[in-house]
Amino acid sequence: MGYVEGKRVEPSKGKGRIVLIVVIVVLLALLAGYAGLCAWAGGGTFWPNTTIGGVDVGGQTREQAVDTLEKGMAERLSQLSVEFTCQDKTYTVPGAAFTVYSEDAVGAAAEAQNTNFFLRGARYLSDLTVGQRYGISAGLNGTPREVEQAIQECADQESQTTWTFENNELVFHKGVTGRTIDTEALTAALEERVGHLLSNDEPAAYGPVEAQVTTAPPVEPDFAAIKSEICVPAADAYLDADTYEVVPSVTGVDFDVEEARRLVNEAEEGTDVTVPVTLTEPKISTETLKNSLFKDVLGSGSTKCSSPAERWYNIDLAASRVNGTILMPGEVFSYNDHCGPYTLSSGYKKAGTYQNGQSIDATAGGICQLSSTLYWVTLKANLEIVERNKHAFNGGYMPVIGTDATVWSDQLDFRFKNNTDYPIKIEAYQDKSHNLHVTIYGTDTTGIHGEPYSVVVSKVAYKNTYKPDESIPVGSAPQRDPNYNRYNGYTVDVYQKLVDKDGKTVDTIFLYRNTYKSSDAVYYYNPADAARLGINPETGLMTETPVTPTPTPTPTPTATPTATPTATPSATPTAVPTATPSASPSAQPTPSPSAEPTPTPVPTATAGPGMEPVTESPAA
Repeated sequence: MGYVEGKRVEPSKGKGRIVLIVVIVVLLALLAGYAGLCAWAGGGTFWPNTTIGGVDVGGQTREQAVDTLEKGMAERLSQLSVEFTCQDKTYTVPGAAFTVYSEDAVGAAAEAQNTNFFLRGARYLSDLTVGQRYGISAGLNGTPREVEQAIQECADQESQTTWTFENNELVFHKGVTGRTIDTEALTAALEERVGHLLSNDEPAAYGPVEAQVTTAPPVEPDFAAIKSEICVPAADAYLDADTYEVVPSVTGVDFDVEEARRLVNEAEEGTDVTVPVTLTEPKISTETLKNSLFKDVLGSGSTKCSSPAERWYNIDLAASRVNGTILMPGEVFSYNDHCGPYTLSSGYKKAGTYQNGQSIDATAGGICQLSSTLYWVTLKANLEIVERNKHAFNGGYMPVIGTDATVWSDQLDFRFKNNTDYPIKIEAYQDKSHNLHVTIYGTDTTGIHGEPYSVVVSKVAYKNTYKPDESIPVGSAPQRDPNYNRYNGYTVDVYQKLVDKDGKTVDTIFLYRNTYKSSDAVYYYNPADAARLGINPETGLMTETPVTPTPTPTPTPTATPTATPTATPSATPTAVPTATPSASPSAQPTPSPSAEPTPTPVPTATAGPGMEPVTESPAA
C-alpha cells in the first residue's frame, strides 16, 4: 500500500471565544450582584452583628438604635463605677453620675458604615461573621460629689473659691494661689475611662485614675452647677388636687452667669464678692391664696322638693355626694361621676319618674332636681357649661323655665368647667323643710355674675282627656288617673344676663330655645255616661252638649162625676150641671243633671328623675 501524505488540522477558534464570553458574563453578573449588595447594604439600617457601646443594634434604623442605646446604657451605667486616687485616698464615682451621647454614637456608626460604596459590600460580608463594634462616649453631669470631696481633703482649703446663698444674697469668697486638684484633667480622664468601659464587652483591668495635685491660682467655680442649684422659676401657690392642702408659692431666683464670672475673676484673691440676684415674686403668694380661697359666693339657689319620702331620700343622698366637691381651675365636674350609678346597690330608692307620658316609680327618682338646681346655680356663677340636656316636660320646680338639666344612666350627663383662676367648692344639702340648697364658693376676680331668665314664645295648655271604663259606676263623676301628670307645654328662649357688682347689665347672651311637651290629665268614665257628661268618645274630650235623660211620667186617675138631685122640683125643671172632674194628670219630673261633672281630685304624682327610655328625655 502506498504512503498517503496527511493534512494538519488547526484547533477551532470559535470554542475559545465562547469560553471568553462565558467568563465575561459571569464576571459581569458577579459585579452586578456585588454592586446590588453594596446598594442594598446602604439601605438605612445597621448590618447584622453591629454593636455600639456593647449594645446590639443590628437590623435597626438610626431612630430605633438611639432608643435601644438609651435603654441599654441606662442599665449598664447603673452597674458601672470608676475609681480615682488622690494622695493615697481612693474615691469611687458611680456610673449614674455620667451620661452617654447616644445620638452622636449612632450618627458616627452610621456614617462609618456607609462611607465608600464599593467597599460597603465587602464590609457587609465580613461583618456577617466577624461583626462590627463601635464605641460610645460619656460625659459627667456637673462636678461629681466625690471630686468635690477630694478637693476638700487634698487641696489647700484657702485655695478654693467658695460661695454662700443666704437671705437671697449670693456671695463668693475667692480663694488664693495654692495646692489644688486639676479638676479639668481629672474629669476628662474619668469620662474617657467610662467610655472605654462601656465600649468593651469584656473590659481590661484598668487601674484607678490618678488625680493631679498642683500649685495654681484658685479654680473657677462651676457657675452652671451653682445656677442649677439655687435658681428656680417663680411659682404660684396652689391647692393640691389630691390633698386639698395649699402648696406654698416660690419666689423666683436667677443670676447672670457671665456677670458672676466677670466679678469673681476681677476680684482680689481672698476677698468676698457679691453677685446680683434677680428675684421674681409669684402672682399668687401663699398668704394671698389662703385669704382668697372660697371667700366669695359665686352663685346660690334653692328649690322646693316635693314628696314622697323616697324622693326626698334620693335627693338627700345625691346632695351628700356632691357636697364639698372641690374643682381646680380647668377641671370639669360630672354629675354622673359624683352621683351615679343610679341603682339600688348604690343606695338609691324607688320614687316617681316620668317615663313615656306616665309617672312610674323607678330607682333614684328625683335626682334630676339636684342636677337642675346645680345647673341653675352654675349659670348664676357664670361658669362654663360643657353638657346639659333638657327634660321632655317642664317639671315646674325650677324658678326659671328652661333651666332644668336631666341626667340618665351614662347616656345623659350634666357637666360644667371651672373656668376661673381659683378653685371652687360646691355646697349642696336639703333642709328639714325639704328645700334643696346649692351654693358655689370661689374667688370672685371679675365682679360679674349671671342672671338667667327665659321668655315664653308659646304655650300649649294641657287638656282633660276621658277614657271609657266599664268598672266606673254609672252616674258617678269621672275618676282621675294619678299616673298622668298635668303639664302645660312651653317653647321658651333662655338668656344669660351678665351683671357687674354695681348691678349694671354688661351683656345679654341668648343661650338656646327649648320646647317642652304638654301632658294631659286622664279621667275614666262609664261609657253609658258619655252623653250625660258631654264626652265625645272619638276624641276623648268633653266637647259635646250634655244630654238630659227623658223622665217617664206617672199619670193621675180620672175622677167620676156624680149627679145632684133637687130637693123640691120647680115648675120648670132646671138641669143641674155635673161636677167638672180634674182631667189633667200631675207628673213628677226628674231633675236635670249638671252639664260638667266635678272630677274626683286625686293627688298629683311627683315627677321623677332622669330615667327616661329612648323615646324622650325624662322629667325629674
